Amino acid sequence: MKKGILLFDIDQTLIDTDKASEKHNEKILKILGNPDKNEYQKIKDTYKHSLSNQREYDPEVIYKKVCERFNFKNLSSLLNVYYEKENWFIYKESVFPEVKECLGKLKDNYNFGIFSEGVPKFQNNKFQAMGIAEYFESDLIFIVNAKDNIEIISKLPKDSIIVDDKENICEFLTNNGFRAIWLNKKDNEKSDRFKTIHNLLDLPEILL
Repeated sequence: MKKGILLFDIDQTLIDTDKASEKHNEKILKILGNPDKNEYQKIKDTYKHSLSNQREYDPEVIYKKVCERFNFKNLSSLLNVYYEKENWFIYKESVFPEVKECLGKLKDNYNFGIFSEGVPKFQNNKFQAMGIAEYFESDLIFIVNAKDNIEIISKLPKDSIIVDDKENICEFLTNNGFRAIWLNKKDNEKSDRFKTIHNLLDLPEILL
C-alpha cells in the first residue's frame, strides 16, 4: 500500500518554541554576565514588535542589538547558543513529549516531511537539532521564508496533508486545494472548514 504524505510545521507544532526560548535566554544572560533581565527582555520585545510577522525573527539581528546595548564584543558566543551542536540539547528538550508517540503510530501509513517558514538558516538548524530528523524523508523538507505563497506551495506534493498551528495558514492551504489540519493548543476553538486537533495524539484518530 502506498503511504500518504504528512507534512508538519515546526514551531509550536513539533517543538515548544517558548520553552526553547526560555532556555536560550538563561544561557545567554549568563554569557553576558547576568545583566538586568528586564532590560534584556525589553530589547527582545522591541525587536519582536518591530517585525511584521514573527517568522522574520533572526537571532543574528537581535543579538547584534543586545551586544550594542551591553557593550558586549563577542557576538559569536551568543549565536553559538542557537547554532552550535553542544547546545542542540535545548531544542531536543523542547520537543513536545507527544511527538515521537504520534509519529510512531503513523509511520506505517505515512511518510513524514516538514513545511515550515522563517529564516532558513535558523529553521534548518532547529530541525536538525531537535533529534527527530530520522523520522522524516529528506526530499519532503520544505523550509521557506513564507508559507502563504502560491509559488511556494506549488512545489509541495499535491496529496500532502499539512499540520500547522496557525489557523490563517490552514485557511490559505485549504483555499488552494490542500488538506490542512489545524493544531490549536491555545483553546477549544474548532474550524468549520478543516479538521481541528488540540494535541498531536489526536492525529492518529482522524488519519487511521
